[in-house]
Amino acid sequence: MDRLKTFGIWILIIIAFYLYSQGIIYMYYHGTEIGLKLYELTHKEQVVNELQDNEAFQ
Repeated sequence: MDRLKTFGIWILIIIAFYLYSQGIIYMYYHGTEIGLKLYELTHKEQVVNELQDNEAFQ
């Protein structure tokens, strides 16, 4: 039973490393897209505030 537990742990480690490496590879090849999405998510409020400020002056 101990061997089965050890084997299961190794399988989980291999699967976790595979998912981690696929994520790193995806980020390497699609860095611009990911960066743009993050920028849009973090700067939405700033754009809305600028639009409201511009409407207040008009």
